[in-house]
Amino acid sequence: MKIATWNLDHASNSSRPVTAQIQQLERINADILVLTETCERVDLRTLGYKSVLPHHKNRYGKYWSVIWSRWPISQQIDCYDNETAVCARIASPLGDLIIYGTIITWKNDPGSDPEVKSPAWSEHEKSILEHGIDWRAIQNGQPGIPFVVAGDFNQTRDGSKVYCSPNGIRLLNEQLERNSLVCVTDEDFGANMKLAPDPQKSGRYRHNVDHICVSKSLLKAEYVGAWDHFRNGEVLSDHNGVFAELTKI
Repeated sequence: MKIATWNLDHASNSSRPVTAQIQQLERINADILVLTETCERVDLRTLGYKSVLPHHKNRYGKYWSVIWSRWPISQQIDCYDNETAVCARIASPLGDLIIYGTIITWKNDPGSDPEVKSPAWSEHEKSILEHGIDWRAIQNGQPGIPFVVAGDFNQTRDGSKVYCSPNGIRLLNEQLERNSLVCVTDEDFGANMKLAPDPQKSGRYRHNVDHICVSKSLLKAEYVGAWDHFRNGEVLSDHNGVFAELTKI
């Protein structure tokens, strides 16, 4: 089973070519895709996918997270935040899976109080704790079903410390452990030659913030890969994508 995730950088804005994004997704050829910062124009039905949409669009009239699956979707599951996150039970050849797509909020999220701006990383760390509680509740309601979380975590986890807070790393590690999850996308993809140097950043490669986490006692990654956020000189997003080929343990 191949699962992939990619943040499309507010798809359909004037600088993001939706047709090229869809062509890139077709090349990746995943069984399940979790797309973040996406929109209705990124329509993968002609590629054989069915979608699971969040209950609410975001303030831009788009979607923070969408699940696309080539396998039957048997149930949509409520999340703690049905605008940001989306969750579904999917009948795969490996058996039933719970797929949870989301965005853990960014460093400078100002918070919900217009009078008081939240300090850097504080809303990110709060979001991690809220997600951990939600993962626990969903798994308790669907016991024994392999659980997969994918999306934009707004956190480099490759040791580079390029975009993260030490406390955020610690909190997410704790929530993964409490939920019996392992992040399979912690590696330095550039150093491992899975991402090319970024021509817009003086030849430096990106450090990944989009992640895939799986039930560590039920699933394992046979291979983990990534793809660049640019192709043939055209910038497709401000995020690279990642994928994992999973099998049952």
